[in-house]
Amino acid sequence: MITNLFFENNLWLKAFFCLTSSYLFGFFTIKKYIKMMNKKALYQPIRQDGPQSHLQSKKKTPTMGGIFIILATLLSTLLFVDIGNRYILTILVVMFTFAIIGLIDDLLKVIYKNTNGFRGSYKIIIQFAIIGTAFLWLGIIDKIHLNNQISLPFFDYHLTLHTVLYVLFVNFVIVGTSNAVNLTDGLDGLVSIPAIINLACLILMIFCISTPKIAEHLNLTQIKFSGEIIFFCACMIGAICAFLTFNLKPAKIFMGDVGSLAIGSTLGLIAIIIKQEIIFFIISLVFVAESLSVILQVTSFKLRKKRIFLMAPLHHHFEKLGWAEAKVVKAFWASSLFFACLGILLFLI
Repeated sequence: MITNLFFENNLWLKAFFCLTSSYLFGFFTIKKYIKMMNKKALYQPIRQDGPQSHLQSKKKTPTMGGIFIILATLLSTLLFVDIGNRYILTILVVMFTFAIIGLIDDLLKVIYKNTNGFRGSYKIIIQFAIIGTAFLWLGIIDKIHLNNQISLPFFDYHLTLHTVLYVLFVNFVIVGTSNAVNLTDGLDGLVSIPAIINLACLILMIFCISTPKIAEHLNLTQIKFSGEIIFFCACMIGAICAFLTFNLKPAKIFMGDVGSLAIGSTLGLIAIIIKQEIIFFIISLVFVAESLSVILQVTSFKLRKKRIFLMAPLHHHFEKLGWAEAKVVKAFWASSLFFACLGILLFLI
C-alpha cells in the first residue's frame, strides 16, 4: 500500500492519521444522522423499571450511533491499515458480524417500541458460532493459537488446557466482553472512555509483543504480524472519540447494541490474539463488574427471591442510591483508569 510506504519510518504518525481520519468521518456522519433521526422521531425505548430520571431525559434520544463507529473504523482501516493482514481481516469479520447482531436487536426495539429486542438465547448461540469459526481461522494464521495455553503473568507460567476447555475459554472471553460492554452502555458517556482506555492498553501490549527485542526482554510470547493491529485500534479510538463528542451528558445519541456488541467482541478478540487474557481481565474490570452484577442479581433472585443490588447493572445501583448520573460516570471512568494502570504495571513487570 502507498500509505504503508509513506509511513514506513514513522509508525506512530501513521497511528495518528488513523485516529484523526476516523474521528473526522465519524463526527460529520453522526452529526447528520442525529438531525435525520430527530426529524423522523425514531428514538431509543427506555426501560420502564429504570431510574425515573431516565424516562424523561432520555426518551427522545436517537439510537444506533454505533453504526458510525463501525463505518468510521472501517473507512480509516481501508485507508491506512494493511487489510491483507489476516489478523485485521479476522477482526473486521468478527466486528461486523457482532455489529449485525446488535443492529437487528436495535431495529426490533425501535420498530416494536419495546426494550426486548433480539432473543438473548439466539444471540448467544450465534455469537458462539462466530467465535468458534474465528478461533479455527486463528489456528490457520499461526499454530501458536492452537497451543491451548493461557499466560499467567504473575507466575511467569503458562496454563495448558484441554482443547475443548480452551475453546470454551476463548468463547467466554470474547462473548463475555461483548455482552459486558453492552451492559455497561447505560449512561451518557459511560462506556466510551473505558473502551478507549482498553484500546490504548492493547496498543501498548501489541507494540511490546510484536517487537522481538521488547518481547524477549519482558519474556512475552511474540505474536508475528500482530503489529498491524495497533493501527486498527487507533482507528477505533478515533471513531469512539467522535461518538463521545455527541454522547456526553446530555447525550444527543445512544450507541445501541450495534456499537457495544461490536466494540466488546473486538476488545476480547484482540486480547485472545495477543494471548494476554489475564491482563486484559484486569484492565477491563469495570466491564467485568457490570456483567457480574447482573449475573449475581439474577442468580440471587432465582435462588433466594432476594436482590443483591437495588438495580442491575451496577451503574443503576449507584443511581438508586442517589448518586447523580455524572458522578457515577466519572467514578467508573476513574476506576477504569486505575485498573488499566494496574494491568499495564503487571504486564511490564
